[in-house]
Amino acid sequence: MTVSDTALVGYYDYRVVALSVVIGVLGSYAALDLAERLTAARGRARFAWLAGGATAQSIGIWSMHYTGMLAFRLSVPTWYDWPAALLSFLPAMLGAVAELVIVSQSQMGVRRLLGGSVFKGSAIVGLHYTAMTSMRFQGMCRYSPAIVTLSVVFAIGFALLSLWLMLFFRGGSVGRQPRRIGSALLMGAAICLMHYTGMAAVTFTRSSAPPELSHALPVSFIGIIAIGSIALTVIGVVVVTSMFDRLHQHRELLRVTSQQLRALSASVSSAREDEGIRIARELHDELGSALTSLKWDLETVSNAVSDSLEGARVEEIRRRMAATTAIIDAMIGRVRRIAADLRPSVLDDLGLPDAIEWQVQQFQARTGIASRCECTPEPVPLTKEQSIQVFRILQEALTNILRHASASRVDVWAGVEAGVFTLRVRDNGRGISDEERSAVRSLGILGMRERAALVGATFDIAGLPGQGTTITVRVPLRPAVVEARP
Repeated sequence: MTVSDTALVGYYDYRVVALSVVIGVLGSYAALDLAERLTAARGRARFAWLAGGATAQSIGIWSMHYTGMLAFRLSVPTWYDWPAALLSFLPAMLGAVAELVIVSQSQMGVRRLLGGSVFKGSAIVGLHYTAMTSMRFQGMCRYSPAIVTLSVVFAIGFALLSLWLMLFFRGGSVGRQPRRIGSALLMGAAICLMHYTGMAAVTFTRSSAPPELSHALPVSFIGIIAIGSIALTVIGVVVVTSMFDRLHQHRELLRVTSQQLRALSASVSSAREDEGIRIARELHDELGSALTSLKWDLETVSNAVSDSLEGARVEEIRRRMAATTAIIDAMIGRVRRIAADLRPSVLDDLGLPDAIEWQVQQFQARTGIASRCECTPEPVPLTKEQSIQVFRILQEALTNILRHASASRVDVWAGVEAGVFTLRVRDNGRGISDEERSAVRSLGILGMRERAALVGATFDIAGLPGQGTTITVRVPLRPAVVEARP
C-alpha cells in the first residue's frame, strides 16, 4: 500500500455539529419569517427585505455548511483557502435570492416550483462542494458517485420543502408560532441531512505532495465559535427586525382600523342624530297635533252634550270626557318630553349654554336631586357636531348619576378655560373606583369617552369611593376664536 492509498482517519466534534444544527434551524426560521415579510412589503421596503433577507439567509446557509465542515477533524493539520471559501458564498447568495423572488410571486405553478427547487438545490450543492475545495491538507479527496448523487437528491428535496413551507407561511394567516417552529426544525434537519450526506461522500487519503498554502488560513476552535456567533448574530438581527416590522405593521393596522371604526362611529352618531331630529319632528308635528285636535274635539263634544242632555247621565259623560282629556294631556306631555330627549329644540334655537341649563333644570324637576348650573353667558364657538356631542355627554353623565351615584346634589359648570371649552359635572355620591373607571362593560363611560374622541375632545372621570365623582370634558377651540376672546 502506497502513501497515497492510506486513508486519513477523522472524527466529528459534536459540539460544533450541534452548533451547525442550531444555525440551520435558526436560519430556516428566519427564512420562513422573511417570506412573510417580503410578501407583505411594497415598493422600496420590498427591495430592502429582498436584499437583506437574501444576505442573511445566504450567510446562515454558508455558515451552517462551513461550521459542519469545521466540525470534522482530520489526523493531519488542515487549512482553508479563503478565496475558495468566499467563492462558495456566491451560489448561496444566488440560491437565496432565487428562493425569495419565487416565493414573493403572486402566482406559483408546479413548473415554477419544481424549477425553483432544482435551481436552489443546485446552488446548495455548488456551495457545499465549492467549500470542500477550500480544504488544504497533505492529502486529497475522493468522492463516491452514488453518495454524491444522493446528496444532490437531498439538496433538491430540501429546496422543494423549503419553497413549499415558505409559500405556506407567506400569507401570514396560518403562520402560528408552533407551526412555524416545527417547520423550521424540519427545514433545519433537511439542511443538515444534505450537508452530512455530502460529507459522507468523501474519503480523505494521504498524499506525499505538500498542500498549496499561499492563500490558506488555519481555523481554531475560537475561529469556529466566531463564525457561528457571526451567523447567529446576523440571523438574530433579521428575526428581531422582522418582529419589530410585524409589530409596526400590527400597530399601523390597529391605528387604521381604529380610525375607520371612529369614522364609522361618527357616521352612525350623525345618522342617529338626524334620525332623532326626524322622529322628534314627526312626534311633535304629527302625533302632537293629532292629540291636540282630539282634545279640542272632546271638549266640543262635552259642551254639546251638556247643552242637549239633562239628568244624571250628563254628569257621568262629563266625568268620563274629563278623564279622557286628562289622559290626552298626559300623552301630549309625554310626546313633548320624548321629542325633547330625541332632539331638544333649545340646543338649535338658543345654543349650548342654554341647552345645558335647561337640561339641568329638567333633571332636577324629574328626579328631585338638587342641581346647580353655572354656564358662560356668551355664545360658545363650537361646531354643531361638537355641541351635540357635549350635550349628549351631559345627558349620559346625569343618567349615570341617577342610576349609580346615590347623590343628593349635582353641580354643572360650562365655560372657556385657557382656550378650551370645558364641561364639568360633579356629584356628591358614592364615588367611583379604579376598576369601575376601566371596566370594559362600563358602556356609559365608554360611550362618553367615544363621543369626546369623535370631536377631538378629552374626557376624564375622577373620584374616590365615598367622595363623589367628577366628569370633565375639554374641547379645544380654534386658534382664531381663542385669540378673539378677551
